Amino acid sequence: MSMQLLRRPARALTVSALALAISGCANLGVQDEPELPTTAAYPKGQAIVLLLPTGAEGPLSTAVDAIEAGYAAALARDPGDARKPSTEDTSRDALAAYETAAAASPPPVIIGPLLKKNVNAIAASRSEPQPAMLALNEANQSREGMYQFALAPEDEAKTAAQIINNLAETQSGALSTAIVYPRNDPWGERMRTAFVSALDETPVAEVAYAGNRIGALTDEVAEADIVFMVARPDDAALVYAGLGGSSAGMPVIATSHAADNKADAADMAGLFYVDVPWLVDKDMAREYIARGPNKPDADHTKGELGRLYAMGIDAYYLGGLVANANGAGSMPLSLPAGMTGELSFTTTGRLRSRRLSLGRIGEGGVPGPAAAQEIAAQAAASGAAQASSETEEI
Repeated sequence: MSMQLLRRPARALTVSALALAISGCANLGVQDEPELPTTAAYPKGQAIVLLLPTGAEGPLSTAVDAIEAGYAAALARDPGDARKPSTEDTSRDALAAYETAAAASPPPVIIGPLLKKNVNAIAASRSEPQPAMLALNEANQSREGMYQFALAPEDEAKTAAQIINNLAETQSGALSTAIVYPRNDPWGERMRTAFVSALDETPVAEVAYAGNRIGALTDEVAEADIVFMVARPDDAALVYAGLGGSSAGMPVIATSHAADNKADAADMAGLFYVDVPWLVDKDMAREYIARGPNKPDADHTKGELGRLYAMGIDAYYLGGLVANANGAGSMPLSLPAGMTGELSFTTTGRLRSRRLSLGRIGEGGVPGPAAAQEIAAQAAASGAAQASSETEEI
């Protein structure tokens, strides 16, 4: 007589769970194709002031240029009563620049500043809900009428965790998850903390890697159904290879950095990643640019600067929402189809969530949009293969 011996539990994702996901009974996606409002609908005659370090030099100057270009692109596409903003330079004294803008009558809507230290300084001095304000970073405290819009890297980890949580809801057993992240790297630790905190189930493995351990990653995540990979651009291809690369079996979801190094793109075929919709869906971005009267500098629309360009676009539309909430203190706002993600704010003006889009690097290193069902399919296939390889007759 023969019997089947299973050395360890097979991967939890079942074929029935996959069928549920693909049938649409579970919403595994992050965001549909963005469709921004036709107009930001600023109140008629509304004055707008941008607080930006326009006098800065070096990388900060380039970042400001990208944000301004994105804002200008959104302004140029708005058929409504759109008004060009004035700009106050915050590179020397951000608080003084804010006070100058706030003293205008009637009060403008203020967008900025950009640097965290400047946002903190203004938040500490602000005591009234007027003027309405959209800060482009997060302060240590909330203030009435002050919304805080930041591109926090932790949003990528939270989005990856939410995708996995949604996937786990389609099946009865737990979904074994591993996270690999760089050892002795404050950014890596921040991402680990955000991911683990947002994950419904405890990861099966938390693996901190260093250069001499990358080759052993396959063994350390062998029990996982899915892996979240945290790696900087220059290390992403090597870490992915250490996980097995395109032959890894289980799906691997990475941070946005994985798609930034084009030189290594061909070595990362099959890798999933989370990023702003603007960079994930290139066709959508091209269509957006084509509809505008001016074509932006190509350097502003890709990579890290592309995320800031998208921030400028969203800041324009969020500014309209903030302006229309003027006089009501803070109230919950949302931009469901933002170019930097699906955005929602709390009643205190904090960014409640920024859900990003899911992409995948295809054959030849060409990235593009992906659906969470693709993760489900790969995990299910991996689980079937794992169960087969671990079963033997005795």
